[in-house]
Amino acid sequence: MSIVDWLSQVTYSVCGVEAMEVDPSVALTTLDWMEQSALGVCVAQSWGGYYIMLGFHSLGLAMIVGALMVVDLRILGVARGISAQALPKLVTLGWWGFWINALSGVIIFFSEANKMFYDNTFRWKIVLIAVGMITTWWLSKTILNPGATRDAAVLDTGSAKAQAVFSLALWIAVIIVGRMIAYLGAAY
Repeated sequence: MSIVDWLSQVTYSVCGVEAMEVDPSVALTTLDWMEQSALGVCVAQSWGGYYIMLGFHSLGLAMIVGALMVVDLRILGVARGISAQALPKLVTLGWWGFWINALSGVIIFFSEANKMFYDNTFRWKIVLIAVGMITTWWLSKTILNPGATRDAAVLDTGSAKAQAVFSLALWIAVIIVGRMIAYLGAAY
């Protein structure tokens, strides 16, 4: 038995679902393979697999959006009580949230790969997340770099405020578009 077969059997057993019978003569698309993998079946068919992953996805979203909203609002002057030196640590918390979100999102994707792949709303969400992460990286490297955060005046520049407004708008859009997947999702 190969390691992949062993891991699949363990996953099926832990999730309490039956292994799917797949005709070996049928060539599966990558999306079908994802849905029929032990991970995809476990998330889709176990009593709580989907909801557990959704819980992790929500936790990651709260971490990234919460941390970045605090950073953006501080740059916009709303939360002046937060020191400029604390902002890079909040961005680090946001990056942890991103990785929790990315991992749980990929696992959820496995459970409904065909549906999500052809869903334009999902594609918009991914594009917005990519732009949001690039914006966060840029903010970290320019305005929140260790040399700049020693001087809180750098947070009062027009460029910093523009980046903060753009970041806020992006993450709000990610949340809205992510929720709209349930309502505007493609029927495949």
